[in-house]
Formats: sequence, structure tokens, C-alpha cells
Amino acid sequence: MLLLIASGIALALAPEVEESERLANAGDIDGVVRVLEAYVTANPDDPEGLWRLSRALYEHGEVLAQSVPDKQRLPIYSRARKIAKHAQEVDPENGQGYLWEGVAMGRIATASGILSQLSTADDIEDLWLRALSKKTKYRMESGISSFPGDVYNALGQFYRLCPDWKAMEWLSGTRGDIDKSVSYFKMMVADDPNRMEGLKELGVALLCKGYKQDDDAAKAEGRMWLRKAVTMPATYPTDVIDHNTIPKILARESEACGYSRDGWEDTSEASYADGK
Repeated sequence: MLLLIASGIALALAPEVEESERLANAGDIDGVVRVLEAYVTANPDDPEGLWRLSRALYEHGEVLAQSVPDKQRLPIYSRARKIAKHAQEVDPENGQGYLWEGVAMGRIATASGILSQLSTADDIEDLWLRALSKKTKYRMESGISSFPGDVYNALGQFYRLCPDWKAMEWLSGTRGDIDKSVSYFKMMVADDPNRMEGLKELGVALLCKGYKQDDDAAKAEGRMWLRKAVTMPATYPTDVIDHNTIPKILARESEACGYSRDGWEDTSEASYADGK
């Protein structure tokens, strides 16, 4: 029986949750959703089923983002958030609930347009910092998902995509910081150097840093990580998306700060002032 560490304690998983892990390792996101929807309906207070269902709904949305309008994904993320919040209620020491609520809120922001959701930025940041403060340990057998690696990923993307203009702290209580972004992605890559998403995101963050700070060395390093990422095997659905997107990122490298898997974001202060 599969074991994991949550809240610093080794736990045995229910057979249905084990089956969802097997399906996730095989890249069958729809299968994971199907199994966990049935399991959580019958077992609504199992945090291990809850956070995995929240994660699977997010991943389902990532795949849909390649072919459907943003507004059609919003109900998926809203439900993922609700499920993750309940995971926190039943197991407040498990960092996964905080992580995946923040991820769902982050995708609500990118699907709605980040500039329209600035008031939620500090709440998202707080959720991910709370997640990082927990003792949760987890790694999917395939390496596609891990804790704290997923939190490093989330915070790295947050500090790159969140606007860094001075007025942001007044508007939302926090602001972007590209150096923090690069730092978190370096921790993610150190946690799992074979995870393609980490290499891709580190490359994007370094390109963003290079263009923000006129740093040619950062640009060159960013290109290096992206070119390395594209040589890695891609079998998981989100990795396939990333593999196909890396050439587009390199072609639009000066816009790297606004890259998101579900679409490019305009986070400029001028656009905010114009009401975009």
C-alpha cells in the first residue's frame, strides 16, 4: 500500500486514492478526475482524496486552456478552490490544501486577466507561504508533482507574473519580484533536476530578469535552460504542452515576464491605468 508523509506522519492511502496515483503517473488526468470524483463523493472528509482532486481539476483546466475560451474554465477552478479549502479544514497541517487553493485562485486570475484580480494577490501569496511552512513531503513516482517542489513552482510563477510596480503594494499588499522568482525556480530545479517544467520555468524567469534588468548573462542562461528542457522526454499532458510551447517562448523571449501556460498576460502599469 502506498505511503506518503503528510503533517510529518506516514499515512496509508485508500485503494481509490492509490488508483488515482497510478492513473496520474500514467498521465490519465481524466481517469484521475473520474476516480476521485466518485471517491470524494463517498468520502468527503479524506484530505488525501480532496487535494488530489483539486490538483487534477487544475490539470484538466490546463489541457482545456489550449482549446477553449478562458471563461469556460472558471467554474473548474472555482470548484478546485472549494475542494482545496475543505482539505485545509479537515487536515490543517497538510500543506497541499493551501497549495492547491492558491493554484486555483492563480488560474482564476490568469483566466480572468491578472490586472482584474490584483486584490487577490496577497491572499494567493499567503496561501503558498503557509503551504511552505508545513512539514508535508510528497513526490509522485513519475516526478511530475512533488512537495515542496510544487510550492517553489507556484511562488516562482507568482513573483514573475505579479506586477512589480510600486503601487502594487498599496493596491494588494504585495508585489512581483523577479529575483525572488529566479530563486524559487532554482530551488525547484535543485529539488528535482529531471522535471522539465522546472527547467522551463527557470528559463522563463531568467529571460524575464534579463529583459527587466538589461542583464545579457541572465538572458543567455534562460535560453540555455529552455533549450535543455526541450530535449527532455515529454509524456505527461502538461509536459507535452510545455514541450510544444518552448519554441514560442524563445521566439517571444522579450515578453517572457507575461508567459503563462494558459495564455500570455499583460501586467503593465500602463494597461492597468487604461482599465484593460
